[in-house]
Amino acid sequence: MIYYQDNFLPEDQFLALKKKVESKYEPIEARELFPNYDFKQEPDKFILQPIARSGNWIDYCIPNAIECIPALRKMEETMQSLGVKELLNWSSWFQYSVDTMSLPVHRDQAVRKSLPKDTYSAVIYTSDWQEGWGGEFVVGKPVFDRPGGNVKSLTDFSHIIEPKPNRLTIWSRDEWHMVNALTVNDPNYVRSFMGTSWSSVESSTIDKDQNPYQRFYFTEEQ
Repeated sequence: MIYYQDNFLPEDQFLALKKKVESKYEPIEARELFPNYDFKQEPDKFILQPIARSGNWIDYCIPNAIECIPALRKMEETMQSLGVKELLNWSSWFQYSVDTMSLPVHRDQAVRKSLPKDTYSAVIYTSDWQEGWGGEFVVGKPVFDRPGGNVKSLTDFSHIIEPKPNRLTIWSRDEWHMVNALTVNDPNYVRSFMGTSWSSVESSTIDKDQNPYQRFYFTEEQ
């Protein structure tokens, strides 16, 4: 599933969220992500604590991130309106990248006992953006280096979503995707968003919670 919606939050709520995300940024240097498919070399994040093991996102919003409450409430309502059942939040974070950085092709890890198709990522872009600045979210068909091997590229793009401020983007975690390189040509530019992860219906084929710390996959079968 892929879904996106512009002007997701009222302006006052969006500006409060944007300010909160910016307040947690610590300067980073441009670097390659996932070199040699190392999932530990992931993007720079500020993770809200504690992780919502109960499924209730309010646990990490009060008292330190009340600016996230309207976004999480509306995300939840939106996914439910799209037909997602038994929705439970797992985590939320603020994510950052700087000029020239990109995100190679990968698939996000499923959480709890949900299959990838029943696990969801939802993000709200909070940084400024103009056409030509790069950073687009690209979804397509994966191409592997060999049967059962590592993903090397995408083909047959189904979506190229621009990271416009106050744009919500939701995808199920069976979707292979990448993020184009930033091409702003400004050393002070920071691309940022609030990201969230959600489980839904449990699979009868999964008998224990999946590893929440390996958040990205690159191989054909997982």
